[in-house]
Amino acid sequence: MRRSVLSLFTSMILVAATLTHAQAAPTTTISFVAHPDDDLLFMNPDIASDVEAGSTVWVVYLTAGEVHTRPPFPYANQRVEGERAAYARTAGVADSWTYEEMWFNGHPVATNRLNGTNVRLVFTYIHGASGGCDHPNGDPQGDLYKMLAFSPYVAQPIDGRPSYNRFSFVGMLRAIIAQANPDHIRSGSTIGHRDSPRRDHVDHVSAALLVAEANLADGTRDTWKRRDEYTAYNSESYPENVSGYWRQRKEEIWDAYWPHDPEIPHRDIHPYAFGRQIRPEGRIFWPGSAWVPPGDFVENGC
Repeated sequence: MRRSVLSLFTSMILVAATLTHAQAAPTTTISFVAHPDDDLLFMNPDIASDVEAGSTVWVVYLTAGEVHTRPPFPYANQRVEGERAAYARTAGVADSWTYEEMWFNGHPVATNRLNGTNVRLVFTYIHGASGGCDHPNGDPQGDLYKMLAFSPYVAQPIDGRPSYNRFSFVGMLRAIIAQANPDHIRSGSTIGHRDSPRRDHVDHVSAALLVAEANLADGTRDTWKRRDEYTAYNSESYPENVSGYWRQRKEEIWDAYWPHDPEIPHRDIHPYAFGRQIRPEGRIFWPGSAWVPPGDFVENGC
């Protein structure tokens, strides 16, 4: 029997109301995010809890997170360095990693494994949205949205690896899920474009929609692995629900990341995120539940 998926608009009760230092039995999880730092700001302390429990943890970054004002590849790699430092701090081990190129659905993908742990970070280096039409080199849509909106569109990763269209990119994500075989996965909100008062980033919503598409059972429109959606920028409008040990850990992990990112002038660029981690009830998709993507997600760009 399928479990019904309640509408976000009919139920806004928070799932993550109480977080403690208690650890569950080790599992395997994959957290899919649009940019390096989305995981640390919006999905922690859940991912940190997985790491502390000794779980097998995959984190997949669906864009390079570059900006239109900096050389793309060098800046993207600074953010990679920040993520590696953050997960080393999370695991309480040295910042020592093994680079491993892995193949998913015929595509070579850059991955980093934290030595002595079960943590793996996966970097697609897809071009992200940054700036507007009036900015030199700006792109208000980004390659994730363009693949969603224009299926023939070809996205070229900024690290020079082979290109993707929507079909091959979703196939690559699906192959990651198949190889990791997680107990459940995490994504951003597929309805973040409806958020009020703060609409979500186009990359956040596009990434979540592509992950939901990849997470369908063979030949169906039904959810394959449990998928939890997380609110990003709009979490500021919710009450705080992270305190004590986990808030301290969240801040410590963030402090390992942000000095590597020159676009962050000080640690408190998103101060509301330290005390919040929001998984609204009704945005957990259980195996076998029907997936119907929203039909109103449009990013007009210019």
